[in-house]
Amino acid sequence: MKAPDSQIAVTLYNLRDYCQTESDLDRTLDKVCAIGYQAVQVSGTPLAADVIRKQLDKHNLFCCATHENLQTISGDVAPLIDRLQTLGCDFTALGAPPEEYRTTVEGVARLVKIFNEQGAKLMEKGIRLGYHNHHFEFIRLPGTKKTMLETFYDDTDSRCVSAEIDVHWVTRGGGSPVRWIRKVAGRMPVIHFKDFAVIGNNEPAFCEIGEGNLDWPAIIEACRETGVRWYSIEQDALFQNRDIFDSIKISFDNLKAMGVK
Repeated sequence: MKAPDSQIAVTLYNLRDYCQTESDLDRTLDKVCAIGYQAVQVSGTPLAADVIRKQLDKHNLFCCATHENLQTISGDVAPLIDRLQTLGCDFTALGAPPEEYRTTVEGVARLVKIFNEQGAKLMEKGIRLGYHNHHFEFIRLPGTKKTMLETFYDDTDSRCVSAEIDVHWVTRGGGSPVRWIRKVAGRMPVIHFKDFAVIGNNEPAFCEIGEGNLDWPAIIEACRETGVRWYSIEQDALFQNRDIFDSIKISFDNLKAMGVK
């Protein structure tokens, strides 16, 4: 399927409880299309790639990205390439690494080596390999003045290792989403969008785009200036007990109102 003009996607990880069987996925994608989405990021569903592709085609939805675990990424890339080609997708990212790969200089060096080697292999097939951050990458590595995320992007080969910055998690880690978008300029085809709120007893919370405290005009401008293709909406946990389908509609509608196509 040809990629749509729209830049807005939704990650199926949000809807994982409703994507466990093919019939569930069918009904879920009906709702996704009714909101107006034209693209999805495949994550959190146990279904085989050909089954997912069948439903994506039925609903005229494009797969802009997937998330895979480190075991899949670091192993034989042939099955991963086959999966992505079946989905018609040219970008995948590691959702999160095991702790031992992000808390020591030696562990990060091993992760960098894996990404450089496997990223080069995937690039030969036209597939980009990225990294999705949380807040824990913003801890400084022992004996250094750099965070794990800084070390990872500084040491990986920008020609074959891409980024998938998550603006909420950057904020929760004490970083600036705009600065990080600009830091990985030219190497980020997909970004994760969710807002950041403070509730209750000064507790951080996930919330829908435009419903929290992030500077969305500045974030969107930085994305446009640095070549980000897809804005993938994620909602890790419900905000104010909203229904997840209501949540992803609020984010979609608010992004459209901000001028995102």
